[in-house]
Amino acid sequence: MGSELVRCGLATMLRDLGAFREVLDSGDYDHSMELLHSGRPDVLVVSAPVEQDKAEKLARTAADHGVRVLLLLRTACDQTLERVAAMPADGYLLEGELTPETLQSTLTDLDSGLVPVPQPVARGLLAKIRPAFAKTGPAAPNGAAPVDGDRAASPLTSREQQTLALMAEGLSNKQIARRLGISEHGAKRHVANILAKLNCSNRTLATAVALRRGLVSPPVKRPR
Repeated sequence: MGSELVRCGLATMLRDLGAFREVLDSGDYDHSMELLHSGRPDVLVVSAPVEQDKAEKLARTAADHGVRVLLLLRTACDQTLERVAAMPADGYLLEGELTPETLQSTLTDLDSGLVPVPQPVARGLLAKIRPAFAKTGPAAPNGAAPVDGDRAASPLTSREQQTLALMAEGLSNKQIARRLGISEHGAKRHVANILAKLNCSNRTLATAVALRRGLVSPPVKRPR
């Protein structure tokens, strides 16, 4: 979904990259929903916040069907990030930075289990959670989760702290499970608990909150 010009340009780039066997271009909500239910898509790119309600329903349906979601944002302004913060996403794209190179890098990160986030979006998400951070204050000196009115009854366990650190590295649930020697179901449960305790709607926001509060150290950028 989104403007025809952007959709056609993105579809052309994807076909030229040869990243997928089939690239389906749909600007119709009902048709997009039918495709999701058919089990054909592997990745859904949805423009946001264009037709916000429909975009959110598509993203949630995709997530329920195990389809990875890339949100294509027109800008990284506060209004846009406010609208998409609650939408499930495995990564983000910015229209203004959309080139074959950035698209290939995003898809490579996505296939590696990372969460691709353009720098302007990352900065905007960090700024978004600063007011909450100002209310709760920094993390405790020993690196434990800060205790405040919302979380005093449910601090992060040591296992959740380990999971959070791996989330900050951009690891997928399967990779987290492998690193911790647990089942993928167990990893999903830890991630869900972390999202609930940090009061975040998705992994990207949870990582931003964790970095801002000092719950985890910034991951080291590995050279490509």
